Amino acid sequence: MKKISTILLIIILGSCQTRNYNQIKDHKTEVNDLFEKNFEHSLISRGNNFPDFKYSKDSMDLFLIALHQNVSIDGFKNKTGFTETKIQEIKKLLERKNWLHYENGEPKPSIFIATDIEGKKLLEYATPISKNIVTEVKNELSEIKQKFNHSEIAKTQYFEKWSFLILSNVLLDSWQIDNVEKEFLKTEQRPERHGKNYYYSIMENAKNNREAFGIYGNQYEEKDGKTYSIYGNNRIGITEIFSDNYISKSDNQILTEIAENFKPILINILNRNSDYIRKVYRETGYADEISFEEFFIWWYHFIYTKATDIMDENKTLVIPESGNFEYIIEEE
Repeated sequence: MKKISTILLIIILGSCQTRNYNQIKDHKTEVNDLFEKNFEHSLISRGNNFPDFKYSKDSMDLFLIALHQNVSIDGFKNKTGFTETKIQEIKKLLERKNWLHYENGEPKPSIFIATDIEGKKLLEYATPISKNIVTEVKNELSEIKQKFNHSEIAKTQYFEKWSFLILSNVLLDSWQIDNVEKEFLKTEQRPERHGKNYYYSIMENAKNNREAFGIYGNQYEEKDGKTYSIYGNNRIGITEIFSDNYISKSDNQILTEIAENFKPILINILNRNSDYIRKVYRETGYADEISFEEFFIWWYHFIYTKATDIMDENKTLVIPESGNFEYIIEEE
């Protein structure tokens, strides 16, 4: 299992609506709106690979969002009261951390940022690929259940209880994310940032009752030779994990085999949709801002989230009412 740490999480494409919308707004209104909205910070990382600076200090995270939304720097300066010298200091720090870069002399975020409008569109654009995934999961479901039936878990519990974890997290997320990076993106290492390697995102959460755009993800803590994990989209505010859902070493091996068996199917789906994926990358405007790898790894979260919701709707899996599944993995 590959860990993901989270701080806290036929369609015709058009140009990114958020960018056009912001260009006709009054800059003062844009800046005021920016400071009133709620944003979530998330990362994809393993080990000791985390930001080593306070990204919310001096509203540096909001500065990046302002750049992403084409809010004028003068408007940002007026809102914060920052001098030009201060703005230059912020730019230099963010550039050193590889959170900011320059395109044709203009500062751009180097991390993934999604406003509410953009996130909803990304979920919409994910639908064709997500439906492909759901079709293949259904085709493999009988074999997946057979493998599950060889587990210690299956001696006392039904597949239905574990279906959310297995068909979403095992097939598509934690047990699979490294394979997506290595075999679809062809990357062996995550982006280097100040000597660390991680992907980072800032996403608007307009609803606040669940994580941004309902994206499913993992939160975990390692202690006493075990990994205490929670998978879902309702993890905000949870600081401790308690669970009777125990995955032994032998059962984890079975789950790993399930993920490995599905890997070539998933990679084939992504490869078949490669032209469409790059079309989305270009036409949403992200190609003018961040690398393809940075874009796709976060959009992939929208893709498997949409697939998970479709499987829930058609009763292929059952999402717990809380939106979360807590579990413990034996590591030693």
